[in-house]
Amino acid sequence: MIEEFTTKQMSDLLYQDLSEIKDDNTNKTEAIFQIPTADSIFPCRFIHTPLDSVIKSQNAKPILKDFQIIIQHWAETQEECMEMASGTDEKLQKRNILRTDTEPIVYDKTIQKYQLTTKYKVRWEGITNSFVYIK
Repeated sequence: MIEEFTTKQMSDLLYQDLSEIKDDNTNKTEAIFQIPTADSIFPCRFIHTPLDSVIKSQNAKPILKDFQIIIQHWAETQEECMEMASGTDEKLQKRNILRTDTEPIVYDKTIQKYQLTTKYKVRWEGITNSFVYIK
């Protein structure tokens, strides 16, 4: 029987994978589910709630879904944000999750940090319980 891959499972998977990245080659970079504040630990990756859409279902159970993922990379410098995004790309590509869009780097005056937003897409196939590239 096919079990649906849920938004919560995708969030947990992203958190697990992105929490393993060592952007400075020493310490793991914080992965968070809420917008950072001045008290947050930096650098960090803010994982937005993944958006999913059912492409195909069978007996009212999704068997094919697309996920859209948004990750914000927060750091002291623009260069560090770009390096973090590259690390995110590398990690997510191992699961066939590809970057589809990048927004310009923004400086947050309140937090006094830079932020780079990247967007990703992947398709989940219930029959094989695996992720495939969206072409």
